[in-house]
Amino acid sequence: MRSRTTTRGRLALAGLLTLATTTAALAGLVPAPTNGGLAFGVASADAAGETTRFAALPAPTRLLDTRDQGGPLPAGGTVSVKVTGAAPLPDAATARAAVLNVTVVGPAAEGFWTVFPHGAPIPTASNLNVDERSALLGADLAMPNLVTVPIGADGTVDVFSQRGGHVIVDMLGSYALSGATDAGRFQPLAAPRRVLDTREFALLGAGSTTEVRVAEAAGASSVVLNVTAIGSAAGYWTVYPTSAPGRPLAANLNSLGPFHVSANQVIVPVDAEGDFLVFSQGGGHLVVDVVGTMTATGAAVSTDGLFVPLAGPTRFLDTRDQALNPLGAATMPLPVWNLEVAVQSHPAIGRPDVAALAMNVTITDTLAGGYVTVSPAGSTSPTDKSRRTSTLNATRAAQTLPNHATVAVSTRGFDVFTQTGAHLVADVSGYYLGTPIAPAHGVPVNASPSVGKDCLASPSAPNGAIGAVVTGSSPATVARAQQRLLALGYWLSAADGSYGLTTRQAVMAFQKWTNLPASGNLDEATATALNAVQCRPTAGVSGDLFLVDKGEQLGMIVRSGRAEWVLNVSTGGDYAYTWTDSRGNKIQDKAITPSGTHRVYRVSDQPRYEGSLGTLYRPRFFVGGVAVHGYSSVPNYPASHGCVRVTNQAMDMIWGTDAMPMRSTVIVRD
Repeated sequence: MRSRTTTRGRLALAGLLTLATTTAALAGLVPAPTNGGLAFGVASADAAGETTRFAALPAPTRLLDTRDQGGPLPAGGTVSVKVTGAAPLPDAATARAAVLNVTVVGPAAEGFWTVFPHGAPIPTASNLNVDERSALLGADLAMPNLVTVPIGADGTVDVFSQRGGHVIVDMLGSYALSGATDAGRFQPLAAPRRVLDTREFALLGAGSTTEVRVAEAAGASSVVLNVTAIGSAAGYWTVYPTSAPGRPLAANLNSLGPFHVSANQVIVPVDAEGDFLVFSQGGGHLVVDVVGTMTATGAAVSTDGLFVPLAGPTRFLDTRDQALNPLGAATMPLPVWNLEVAVQSHPAIGRPDVAALAMNVTITDTLAGGYVTVSPAGSTSPTDKSRRTSTLNATRAAQTLPNHATVAVSTRGFDVFTQTGAHLVADVSGYYLGTPIAPAHGVPVNASPSVGKDCLASPSAPNGAIGAVVTGSSPATVARAQQRLLALGYWLSAADGSYGLTTRQAVMAFQKWTNLPASGNLDEATATALNAVQCRPTAGVSGDLFLVDKGEQLGMIVRSGRAEWVLNVSTGGDYAYTWTDSRGNKIQDKAITPSGTHRVYRVSDQPRYEGSLGTLYRPRFFVGGVAVHGYSSVPNYPASHGCVRVTNQAMDMIWGTDAMPMRSTVIVRD
């Protein structure tokens, strides 16, 4: 690997821009399946069949940037982009599919984006997906993805936006009509191989250009890569050939800030030694996995590796839909699960000589940050739950994220592995001819987690995964978390979508029980924990009572030995203090909540009960002057003079449900 400095070049904007608004009523971040999940049904198979070869442009070429042309797409808007014509664009007479890098830039609203041939209906497929958290980035959003799309009869493709935003389209190459040929045929590796990971030796600087060599690409025309960047700062990454006269006005990946992970597939021309260049605007780490190569002039003449585009993107997998889920029903793939999808027998293909696919893979409702790997079915032992390469990299829970994948297939099809669990969607745009890989291993077997009667499995549709709650989070995001907390026994006043006091207290109680920092904020770690298999807290006692756990700083309303509701509490702070009795005597005391088994001996339904140490809200006394009572402040640590503080709302619930009747048991344990 060598580094060198280049200067930024700028290409003139090219292409025809047409903006129209559609009235398509499409909902959801990833469009739901129709017609049994096939966007074009059996017609896709009938329309496909023309073989094509790949031809890269001399350098990535910008065709559209709505920040400079036409303005943002409105909700339901479609923009048409000319992808054929005068050089460097391909000839309209022979070009059948375009390879584009499409980037959605902010501000963009939550929703999906689909690229499809002009003149065709909008398919049940998506190429990019802006989820709630991404939309909150506003003008800082930059989300790219590689797209392989058939070209309309007039040489254009359409970009549809469900809910609007800015978009950039850079062209990398095209597929042109061809019979048996030497150049432009895809040669997949049996499995992706990592060729560079700078985390092992160096951090790339801002403004640096790195030359990368792929040994397998020596003598090839182009190389197909999965590229992942971990940014040091906000900035773009451009992958381009060593032969380019200057760095092109194009981008393949975008880092949104320090430690942001961005992944994208790239097809880039290489020199005779298999070298290409990567420019990093903001610096960071770079990971490169090679997927395969494109043959060059002088290679053997063959049809193997020719590309057959489908009539339009076709949905092969959607785990949210029973008809398209190999796991059955709407089963969400859980952490370290695999699934396999048949290819050759699919009605959109219907032939045995398929060696690889070009497709868009989308994960949604992620249970945590983690990677997804797409590989030939049976290429990895079903007992091996680790992977060395990745196709997608989720960074958080409740994320929706797409990535283009060019993947070899076996006679059983392709395999999708999810490290941390998510719903999986795959839309296929075409296939490569050749001999599929013979599976080396059997069909994967997934182990379901053991879930008891008081345990909740990982959430799945229709409720969706729990995401972190940040400024701007929707009421629906908050309500999902509230429902999960209630189901696990953490009391809050209502699943109303408002992140109020009792929700914060319930989150704090959950954090205490799961040994997370008890901030009361629903952060990424807390969302991930809520998405994991969770059980109700166990009281460890029998009967009906109120349990105070001073070590955990939790209170539990116990019914028949089961923790019906769990509350955040604050007990005695173990500090010395002085108080004055009714005779005016100064008494030295210590803030301790007495441990042991006690009974409720006095109750007062007064919102302002004046005790010797202050005002108590609707107290229920269980030993001496110590009571469970409502208070305006219930922190995450012991802070009281010795009473057990809960929120006023929780105290209202205790009164409303008669959870601590006279002479009932109260256990205080250390």
